[in-house]
Amino acid sequence: MPAQRPEDIPGLIAAAFNANDAQAMLDLFEPDGILVTPPDGTHEVGLEAVAASLKKMFGVITGADITVTSVLRSGGIAMTHADWHLVGTDETGTPVDLRGKGTVVSREQPDGTWRILFDDPVGA
Repeated sequence: MPAQRPEDIPGLIAAAFNANDAQAMLDLFEPDGILVTPPDGTHEVGLEAVAASLKKMFGVITGADITVTSVLRSGGIAMTHADWHLVGTDETGTPVDLRGKGTVVSREQPDGTWRILFDDPVGA
């Protein structure tokens, strides 16, 4: 489901994690979108690289709660800040409980929906 407003994107990301639907999150990105992957801050550029990174994340994360804290918007560009909490279990069976503040920069599409240009989950 596409984002109708930039502030919808964090909720759609959480819904994708909660449904274990990596494709739903990938569909939120522009073709040349960038995902910064924690903890090392690697920049995954383009849908193929983002998809590979998401596959790893979705193998661990089973639940997400994301709350928008601010949105700055100018014309067809927006920057959204959010607090996030992710839970899951890693490949060794160890519980994962992560929290942080992230930033998403999105752009309005010709059809009026919004897609992610940059997603930096630790860049708030």
